[in-house]
Amino acid sequence: MKHNIIKVIGSLIVGLTLLTSCNEFLDKTPDNRTEIDSVEKVAQLVAGSYPRASYAAMLEARCDNITDKGIGQENNTNTFAFYWRDLLETSQDTPDYFWQRCYYSIAGVNHAIEAAELLDAADQERVSPYIAEAHIVRAFSHFLIATTFSKYFDTENQNTNPGIPYVTEPETVVIKQYERGTVQSIKENIEKDLTKGLSMLGTDAVYEVPRYHFNYKAAHAFASRFYLYNGEWEKVIQHSSNIIPIPSELMENGNIASTDAANVYADNNFQPWTSTYLTVPSSNDIKAFYTDGSNPSNLLLTEMSSRLSRYANTWRYGVDGALRDEIYKATPTGSKFGYRIYSSSSTHYYVPKFREHFVRTSINATTGTIYTIFPYFRNEEVLLNRAEAYAMLGQYQNAINDLNVFARKLTSSYDEESHVLTETKILNHYKGAIANAEYFINKYGAYDSASWEDIKKAIILCIVDFRNQEFKWEGLRYYDMIRYKIPSVHTNHAGVTNTLYPGDDRWTLQIPETAKLSGVELNPRTNLLSPEW
Repeated sequence: MKHNIIKVIGSLIVGLTLLTSCNEFLDKTPDNRTEIDSVEKVAQLVAGSYPRASYAAMLEARCDNITDKGIGQENNTNTFAFYWRDLLETSQDTPDYFWQRCYYSIAGVNHAIEAAELLDAADQERVSPYIAEAHIVRAFSHFLIATTFSKYFDTENQNTNPGIPYVTEPETVVIKQYERGTVQSIKENIEKDLTKGLSMLGTDAVYEVPRYHFNYKAAHAFASRFYLYNGEWEKVIQHSSNIIPIPSELMENGNIASTDAANVYADNNFQPWTSTYLTVPSSNDIKAFYTDGSNPSNLLLTEMSSRLSRYANTWRYGVDGALRDEIYKATPTGSKFGYRIYSSSSTHYYVPKFREHFVRTSINATTGTIYTIFPYFRNEEVLLNRAEAYAMLGQYQNAINDLNVFARKLTSSYDEESHVLTETKILNHYKGAIANAEYFINKYGAYDSASWEDIKKAIILCIVDFRNQEFKWEGLRYYDMIRYKIPSVHTNHAGVTNTLYPGDDRWTLQIPETAKLSGVELNPRTNLLSPEW
């Protein structure tokens, strides 16, 4: 064994609750640090270095699928997001907290990678899967920060728009100076780490609970999202198809046979809304399984500190009855998907997804921290990613095939004839939107959408709607809105309406003030296309 000079605070090791900042690391004396000198310790360090925070709560209230109900829990995370205000707090679910947790994640895997390099040659093969995992975690955490705190989706200016610091070495000083680089450089670095991790990835057998790690499917799901957000459609199809079979067994009416491998996969690996969830006694039963490690829908789960599990249904800025009907509207076949929608006080409507785990500050304390499990990747996203990529490439029937796989699993009492999606049904369903010059797909022209043929517009609108329903309260709507330049229109309970238009600086979340100490410039707030309220 080579002498390992890399030592990390024990709180970075899995089994402890919180990660520790770089400053706290430097404040510790060597005797209080844990020496990372074995494959097992590297594996533990990587496992404990996932970003234990989520974008969901801080992004949901910024979207167009939220309204002011006039009553409910008041919390700055929810309120400031609804009004698109910068929130200068560091508590759970805030942009500052998310930024910090992602960089804590990066710090942990950087130490793991460096420590692994100092292991004996005999250990290199055994440590390889964990180093693969570390590279993917590092790519993922940077990806989360970049897509939220930089103009990641402005492809025309990615060579000049500031990115975020891409950190690949452990910090050895209290306050290190960083440069943001460009969005293009960030994408290149993410891809470098991601492809290296994928090339080294071992079997899932090395993990006791694979869904808490970047296992084979989770890694390819990340690649599917990464390339989707980059507009690299062929690669989206490639990585998505490493997880979900491509439909091939078509029936005479254009539907995908129930015996097709893609339908069999969806039936066994999607959330069971039309089976198990349909008959459970209460919403708690759904919450108990939705983010469980045994639920095959989940590809990557992360424990996080978040109020989402307690307040998603009762926050003031959420879903009322009218908005429920708008979001969970009929599909192009006239049917509705089988999500179970619950209500609280006939005002707060929600689909149960997150179960609370409350950790007291001490045995007899009444205060503590709310934890939950968050599904960063699910099979349903992978399928819709592939459908979108097919549509973007003009492979419309392939896109519809994937949508039919999705719809079959989500439609209660599915009928082979009446519930099959076709070009005609999709076109008819969205003909009003397509004919409306003010609708986002015509007016703002993301991906040059104004020039698309009608069927391409209709399929993309269908995918965006399906994703809005499937991932409500999971935060992905926000990224779709940025990608497709969908305005966010909010009306408060006093009747005042405001719009966050595409291109407004407030779409990019503000970097924490403390980052200025490391030379990181904050995001501008000069291009405001509507009044601050």
